[in-house]
Amino acid sequence: MLKGLLVARESQTAVVIGGGPGGLIAAEVLAEGGFAVTVVEHMASVGRKFLLAGRSGLNLTHSEPIEQFLGRYGSAAPHLDHAIHGFTPSDLRAWAEGLGQPTFEGSSGRVFPEAFRATPLLRAWLTRLDDLGVRILTRHRWTDFGTEPVTIQHREHQPTRIGIVDLQGMRLEMEPDVVIFALGGASWPRVGSDGTWLETFRAAGIEATDLEPANAGATISWSEDFRSRWAGTPLKNVAVMVGDTEIRGDLMITERGLEGGPIYALNQKIRAEIATRGFASVSVNLHPDLSPERIAHKWSMRRPSDSISTALKRTLGHDPLRVAWLREITAGPLPKDSDEIAALLTKVPVVVTSLMPIERAISTAGGVSLSAVDQDFMLRDRPGVYVVGEMLDWEAPTGGYLLQATFSTAVVAARSAISRHTAAMNTPDPPPPGPVEPGHIGPGHIEPGTYIEVTEGDRLWRFETSFLNSNWSCIWGRGCLGIESSPNPDSGHGCCSWGAQMDTVDEAMNLSAMAAMIPDHLFQHRHTADAEGIFSDETRTNTNVVDGACIFLNRPGFHGGAGCALHLAAEEAEELPLDWKPSVCWQLPIKVDWQLTATDDESRVNAHPQTVEIATVRGWQRKDWGEDGETMAWCCTEGPEAYVGEERVIDSLAAEIAEIVGETVWVELRSKWDAVTESDS
Repeated sequence: MLKGLLVARESQTAVVIGGGPGGLIAAEVLAEGGFAVTVVEHMASVGRKFLLAGRSGLNLTHSEPIEQFLGRYGSAAPHLDHAIHGFTPSDLRAWAEGLGQPTFEGSSGRVFPEAFRATPLLRAWLTRLDDLGVRILTRHRWTDFGTEPVTIQHREHQPTRIGIVDLQGMRLEMEPDVVIFALGGASWPRVGSDGTWLETFRAAGIEATDLEPANAGATISWSEDFRSRWAGTPLKNVAVMVGDTEIRGDLMITERGLEGGPIYALNQKIRAEIATRGFASVSVNLHPDLSPERIAHKWSMRRPSDSISTALKRTLGHDPLRVAWLREITAGPLPKDSDEIAALLTKVPVVVTSLMPIERAISTAGGVSLSAVDQDFMLRDRPGVYVVGEMLDWEAPTGGYLLQATFSTAVVAARSAISRHTAAMNTPDPPPPGPVEPGHIGPGHIEPGTYIEVTEGDRLWRFETSFLNSNWSCIWGRGCLGIESSPNPDSGHGCCSWGAQMDTVDEAMNLSAMAAMIPDHLFQHRHTADAEGIFSDETRTNTNVVDGACIFLNRPGFHGGAGCALHLAAEEAEELPLDWKPSVCWQLPIKVDWQLTATDDESRVNAHPQTVEIATVRGWQRKDWGEDGETMAWCCTEGPEAYVGEERVIDSLAAEIAEIVGETVWVELRSKWDAVTESDS
C-alpha cells in the first residue's frame, strides 16, 4: 500500500494510457484511492520495457542524499523537486518490499531488488492490481482527444474525452474523470514506447519539443579490423570530458561506437555541440589518476629499444586494446616525446558526429514542456489530464534516476487526481447481441455444417460448430509427422520447418523484444540468435531457420526443454504464450476466412443489410497451405490421430479464439454456446 492516500467516491473513474511502470503505479494509487481504473496498453502485455531493463539487473533508484539526487536532473530539477520529495527513493524501496521484493544497495549506491530481476516484482505487482480491480486493456491504442472536442472550462471537475482503437479497428470513446498519460518516450520502440503520441499532442495545442536520444552511445566509424577485433571490449577507468565537464567511469567499445556511463551522462552537452557545430569534441583521459607530469616522467624511463606499443605496456600498463584504440583514434604514428605523449594520453581527442539512433537509446529527452503542466503534472489547459514519466521534457543519467522520476511523477499526479476530481465516467453501451439465425445453431442441437453467428457492427462472425465441438489437440512430439514432403516424426520439427512468417512490422518488433527476454537456459539457439539474428533476412518477415527448423524451436533432448523457446519462456513468466509468439504459430489450427458480402453473397446482404463483411472461423485444412499443402506429410486437422484431446476446442483454445475475435465477440459466442449445451443436457 502507498502512504498518504486520500479516498475518492466510488463513482470516480480514471483511464491510464500506457502500461509501463509510470502507468501501473498511477493505476495502483488511483485504485487504492477509490477510482475505477482502466489501463490502456497497445502491446499484448504490460511492463515490457520494465522487463527488458531488468534483464541485466533492475536498478530501481539510488541511495545518495536527496538534494544530491535531485541535482542529477539538471535544469529540470526545480520542476521535479515536488515529485521526488513526494515519493522518495526510500518510499520506492518500501513499496517494492511491500510486494515481497526486498532491496539492497550496490557498492556504487545504486538500489536493486534482491532478486536482481524485474519479473518477480512485476508478477507480484500485477497480482496486486488485479486484487484492486484494475482493468488492463491490452492491444488497444490511444489515438486522440475525441472526435467531438470538449469546450475547455478552467475548472477542476470536467471530464475529458479520449479516443481508443483496438487492433481490429474498433473505436471506443470514453469520458473518464481523470486521464493520466504515461506513454514513455521513443527509446526501444519494439517494447511499446514509440513516441507516436507527440504529434497528436501538438495537434491538440499542447507544447512539446522533439524527442531525442538520451543515455545513448556515441557513433564512431571504426575500421573493419578494429571493429572485428575489439567490439565488446571495455576501456576501464577512464575520464571523459566535454567542455569543462568531466565524468569518470568505464567505456565499452561496440560495433557502432562507444557506450558507457560517462558518454550517457554527457549526452546533453554532446547533443548541444552537435546541434551548434555539426560535431562534438570529446576527450578521453586514459590515466585520470596520473598527472601529465607523472605520465611524462614514466615515459622518459622507457627502454630506448622498445617499440611504442611495448613502451606503453611497460611504463604505463597499457593493454593491447588501449594501444590499438590510440592508433585507431589518431590514425597515425604515436608521438615519442614525453610531453607530447602525456598530452595525448590525458586528452585523447574523439570527434562525435551523432549519438546512436533514438530506437537504440536507453531513454529520450524532449517531450511535453514542463511549463505546460502544473507542479502535479496536470496540463494547465486540460483539467483532469496528467502527463507523467518520460513523456515530460526532462532527462537524467542511468543509475536509478530514470525509474525514480517516472514513479514519482506518476504517484504525485495520481494523488492530485484523487483530491481534485469527482465527475463520473460516460462510456458507450456495448452493441446488443445479434440474433441466432433460423437454420443455424439453435437451442438443443449441435450439428455438422452448422454455425453460431455473432454480429459485431457491420461484421458478421460465423463459427463452425463441428470444429469448436471437436476434441482436436496438438500432438507435437507425440506422432506429428511434420510438414515436409516426407514423414519425420522423430525430428520434433512439427509445423516449424519453415520458420514463422510475420504478419506485420509491429509483430516483428514485438518478437525482437520477446526474444531478448527469453532466459538463456530456455533458448537452445541463443548463440546463433546473437550472432546471426532471429530473422532470415533484413526484411524481418520470417524467422531464421536453423538446421531445418525455426530458430526458436528447441530440439528433443535440449536440457531446457524441447519445444518453442518463446512458449517455454511465457510459461515460466506465467504469461500467455500467445503474447510472446508470432500470430501464425498460436493461431494454428484456427483459420479465419474473410469475405466482403457486397459482391458475392446477396442472400447474406438481404438477411443482414448492415453487414459488409463475413468472418468465418473454422479448422485449418490442407488446401489452406496452397501448393505446399499437396506435398505435406501431414495436416493435423485432417487426420483422426489428433482428435484425442480431453476438452472441446472451444475450451482448449479459448484464449486463442478470444484473441482473434476480440473480447466482445468472444463473450457473446460463449454465451450462445453455453445456451446450446445447457439445452442439450
